[in-house]
Amino acid sequence: MTDRPDSHDTHHDGLPVGETAGALQGADVARGVHVGGPSEFRRYRWAIVATLVFVDVVALIACAALATYLRFSTFSARLGIENLPHGASYYEAMWAFVVLGMAALWREGLYDLERLTWGAGEFSRIARAMALAALGFVLASFWLKLPGLSRAWLLLATVVSFLGVSLGRLAVRTALRAVRRRGRVLRRTLIVGSNPEAAEIARILRAKPEHGLVPVGCLASSHAEYLPLSYCDEGVPLLGEARDLRELVLAHAIDTVIIATTAFDHDIVSRMIAELRGTGATIQLSSGLFDILTSRVLVKEVAGVPLITVRSVSFSRTNAFIKRVFDLVVASVIVLIGMPVWLLVALAIKLDSPGPVLYRQQRIGRGGRPFGMYKFRSMFRDADARLAELEAANEADGPLFKIKDDPRVTRVGKVLRRYSIDEFPQLINVLKGEMSLVGPRPPLPREVEAYGDREWQRMQVLPGMTGLWQVSGRSHLTFDEMIRLDLFYIENWSVAFDIALLVRTLPAVLAAHGAW
Repeated sequence: MTDRPDSHDTHHDGLPVGETAGALQGADVARGVHVGGPSEFRRYRWAIVATLVFVDVVALIACAALATYLRFSTFSARLGIENLPHGASYYEAMWAFVVLGMAALWREGLYDLERLTWGAGEFSRIARAMALAALGFVLASFWLKLPGLSRAWLLLATVVSFLGVSLGRLAVRTALRAVRRRGRVLRRTLIVGSNPEAAEIARILRAKPEHGLVPVGCLASSHAEYLPLSYCDEGVPLLGEARDLRELVLAHAIDTVIIATTAFDHDIVSRMIAELRGTGATIQLSSGLFDILTSRVLVKEVAGVPLITVRSVSFSRTNAFIKRVFDLVVASVIVLIGMPVWLLVALAIKLDSPGPVLYRQQRIGRGGRPFGMYKFRSMFRDADARLAELEAANEADGPLFKIKDDPRVTRVGKVLRRYSIDEFPQLINVLKGEMSLVGPRPPLPREVEAYGDREWQRMQVLPGMTGLWQVSGRSHLTFDEMIRLDLFYIENWSVAFDIALLVRTLPAVLAAHGAW
């Protein structure tokens, strides 16, 4: 990261807005962001909302019809209610459920793009919406005195609709992210502030364009004259000072303004929010809480003062017991279901190269205790002996060792590694209590020798078969990024978080994202 020119260089000293505009457009073109007139996001935001509405309606209709078929083995089951006209069927009930479902989804803010989570939090909102729709259906049936409705049908419709709507929205989200990775339908974002917090925001947004915010520039803070550094990010141009905020937002059709609150006094932040009134730009204030999961953060007002509450994370005996029971149940089910596959993998390994089927490698577990971690053997028998001669070809940073085309890997091993099949014997370690399904990956002894105090924090919990960094880039991440994600997991652990990471692991493995 390089230093930016200070507040007396050419970016700030009387530079006309037109020249700043030219610099901004040049930066946009270099990044593939479309400029001129309203942004693509503003032009297509209603198309995104319309797509969500269409997908949800189709999903609700299909799921309500499926629930009818599952319950009655026909799509035209009769209601059997005396006070309804002859011929009334679950077709009418299905449409009533669809209407209530759409109203509940709207009530949960799932069509407001400014409130939409587009992540794990979206699933909880969908669940609440479907439960609310079911409750509304029950209340309506009592009010209309329709006691003949099947409770099993309503339960099936609720559960299946949750799954259907979730899958439909997942498809929309996946398609939109693919479009965003190509530099389209992005929110033109201006970062206000020129300190480390602003730089971190810019770095994260530039690394993950699929989330829809592309930083096109940043503005220097009022504290620039006495900050040790005055920069935003080496890949984002410094366009001017915060006093130019409104002019730049209007001139360049900025969709989102992110204010790094640590770079400004409170009265300056309030003034900037007031200045942006009527511009159409969404204002977002950075909390600086990069290591806190948003589900733990609650904003509430106390005596007229908005306060941010961070819920604590407890590794109590009760939570540890719940996590252990969850590990045992899920691991046992996977072992039983996958047994035929494991036998086929073992046969393939034996036929491909001489040596044992399983490879037992010493790793370091919770509290620094060593244990033997099991894997399907993916390398030749002399792999460990050949490690020293390959040290110079190491492509990973820090204490890690990785080579993209490791010559020690067998033909079958390449397939096993690509789809992480070689990791499945670690279910034995999970059943023995040496590992968990989810947690930081267990390091090698030589890696631990290079650990400092920060890295040792990841040894507070049981190591896991999968974790946050495995679904966030796998081998493409640097060592520091892996440590940061592991510490984020520990800081925000919950059973729900474990389940979410397990769900995210499956598509990451099937797509072989970041696998070497």
